[in-house]
Amino acid sequence: LLISGLAAHAQNLTMSDITNLASLNNSEAYNSLTFERPFQRISTEQVDGHIIDRYRGNTPSSKCETVTIGFGGKTTEGNFLHTVTYETTNIKYLLSLIVQARSAGLKKDFQGADSGSNIYMFDNFLYTVNVYISNDHSKGSVTVHQNQLD
Repeated sequence: LLISGLAAHAQNLTMSDITNLASLNNSEAYNSLTFERPFQRISTEQVDGHIIDRYRGNTPSSKCETVTIGFGGKTTEGNFLHTVTYETTNIKYLLSLIVQARSAGLKKDFQGADSGSNIYMFDNFLYTVNVYISNDHSKGSVTVHQNQLD
């Protein structure tokens, strides 16, 4: 019990945190990541008219984590749908995020693998979440896409 408590404490973003980032603009995400969490912005670039910000953890437990925000696309109505990518080299963090998916209101749609990764797909009416864990367990990622609401 003590070991699981330590592992949960070391993780710096929960599944709810990551999905919530997909509903924030770049400025709001900056405040959330740098003032409320142990991240610092490491780069900003413009890609296809979008400002893409990348953050890396700045504490020992978060240095293995990066978050990229700003990608996404516009709906036919002109609304911007955000995409957030969380990457880590700590597979325990990803396994914990998979367990947290249900409590974040996500249902598992698919679990499988391809030649490079184990793949988990979740969704709800707000988000589509894909989790990838490399077959060699050296790294993985979570990608959250904001869904179009009709």
